Amino acid sequence: MSKKLIAALALMGISSFSNAACSLSDITLTSVKTKFVSRCSAEDCIVLQGAAMIENKCSEAVGVQMQIIGLDQDGAAVTVDEFWPASIRNIPPGSYSFSLDQHLKYDPSIVKIELKVVNVEHWN
Repeated sequence: MSKKLIAALALMGISSFSNAACSLSDITLTSVKTKFVSRCSAEDCIVLQGAAMIENKCSEAVGVQMQIIGLDQDGAAVTVDEFWPASIRNIPPGSYSFSLDQHLKYDPSIVKIELKVVNVEHWN
């Protein structure tokens, strides 16, 4: 095996190891504020407005995938959306705030909104 191939394999192993060091439990949701508002004066066009903050406790910047769920009075999911708040950018360690605007389609049966972290990825 060539020295370049060995070096490349070693770097891939180090990269995989550092990604494995960060998990869902390292990302905590610290704040969520949401409300549905009507944006139109002539017609009914209700949209979600809101903001959230997460804390990245990983030692490196990572991509975070969120899931937002609208629940009815029985706790059943009415509508669900998944999104990456920083798109394909990694979120550095520390606090990160982001918009929840229009991430959930309005349904009059929604009485509660839940937000949770569902995936952690390291973008190159």
